[in-house]
Amino acid sequence: MKISASIQAANQLKLLSDIETNSEKFDQLHIDITDGHFTENIGLSIDIVKLLKVNTDYFLDVHLMLNNNFKFVEKVFNNGADLVTVHCESTSVSEFQLLTERFENVGIGILPATKIETLIPFLHFAKAILLLTVNPGFSNQPKAVKLSDRLSELRKLSSQNNKKIIVDGGVTNDDLPFLKEMDVDIAVQGGAIFGK
Repeated sequence: MKISASIQAANQLKLLSDIETNSEKFDQLHIDITDGHFTENIGLSIDIVKLLKVNTDYFLDVHLMLNNNFKFVEKVFNNGADLVTVHCESTSVSEFQLLTERFENVGIGILPATKIETLIPFLHFAKAILLLTVNPGFSNQPKAVKLSDRLSELRKLSSQNNKKIIVDGGVTNDDLPFLKEMDVDIAVQGGAIFGK
């Protein structure tokens, strides 16, 4: 299982040095981009993707929580993203299929309040499934769902086989052994890495 550091929790004024200081705690970088519509706040700029691509050697997984996915998926891939996840709540199945035909590594995300069955029509096309366990937009929140229940629900979907499973939101160090046992591929951590 890989650990992906959510840079939203890092010191934005000293981002690169904060990443370097904590480099032994993670394998790759997770970048949340929000628009103030799908979420209640405006998050990181898409330009941060290019900054990190140029100045680090990390795999960059970008989590888009916004409404205009078609426009921004292309922009973040052009800026150097390695994996981009959009949400089933803001993307139609037909739009998602077109995105996966155009770009190789596109994943599908789901909010904690959305029924897991909503993912079913997306799974054939997705390279990854991101289970968001907090309400989006802010760091250091408590989980809004029980991890074991959510992962068990996902495992019941037969067509999720061979997809990367990403768990994002409030993941503590105590959660890591369980996530590894559940064959989660990527655990996203923010505060647990950057101490915020």
